Amino acid sequence: MSRSRSASSTSRLASLALLALVGCGVYSLTGGGGFPGHIDSIAILPLDNRTTQFTLTQELTQAIADEVPGRLGLRPADEGSADAILRGTITRYNDRAINYQPDPEGPVIFQRRVEITISIEVYDVREEQVLWSSRALSAVGEYEPDAGGTEEEGRLLAIDNLIQAVIDGAQSQW
Repeated sequence: MSRSRSASSTSRLASLALLALVGCGVYSLTGGGGFPGHIDSIAILPLDNRTTQFTLTQELTQAIADEVPGRLGLRPADEGSADAILRGTITRYNDRAINYQPDPEGPVIFQRRVEITISIEVYDVREEQVLWSSRALSAVGEYEPDAGGTEEEGRLLAIDNLIQAVIDGAQSQW
């Protein structure tokens, strides 16, 4: 009888495992990463720039174009053939000391923070509607000048963090 109980328990465990596997199939991602089914491609337009950091336009637009389509499950396209368009404006750039020691000969700066803020949207071309937007999406990158860190290092970290914020924001609508 213990052999029968063991076989019955094994059978129940196998059934539960099969049920769990089948149930997991309900949750899956398809092409387009959760955007409406007709969205398979996205055009990344050059960002407008309202700051004095002119190189930021190219750096940030290129980083978005390199990372966002693939991470959202979309293929890159030009504006004329894309199902969706990502467009935005760089609204603020700030590099400031956040950790320093006052000194009569000038402050000793231990840590600085670059902050970039953008206004951004993903627009559905066919349905003529905004799928996701943020008026003030910000990200920071910190660096340590006294340890050889540079503003460029902080800016690149801020750009990486901003890319992640765009992806998280777009995915939060699904």
